[in-house]
Amino acid sequence: MKNRTNLSERLRQLRKNAGLSQEQLAEKLDISRQAVSKWEAGSSSPDIHNIVQLGKLYNISTDSILLEEAPATEDTGRPSEAANATPQNEEPSVHDGHPASGFLWAVLGTVIVLILYFVTNLF
Repeated sequence: MKNRTNLSERLRQLRKNAGLSQEQLAEKLDISRQAVSKWEAGSSSPDIHNIVQLGKLYNISTDSILLEEAPATEDTGRPSEAANATPQNEEPSVHDGHPASGFLWAVLGTVIVLILYFVTNLF
């Protein structure tokens, strides 16, 4: 029989299975420890980027994180290999870019459209 848990409990269990503290997990995800605490308390949920990063870190599918099946627990007396795993082909965090970069791209696109409009109307 499968043990069903909610997302916050699964996140806590995955972290503990990996032998990580909330602080260590937060550092690996480049987020605050308070964010991890809120996920595990059920007062907030990780965004899709963090769910993908958690899957890479724990070497499991995002389905395993999101679906109602509890992660398998192994009491081998040693930390999980996921605790020492480093994500391969790690993508940059959403937080790496400047917050205004999307706005700047929109302004640049608008300027290009206006230039093309005026150039075509001059001839």
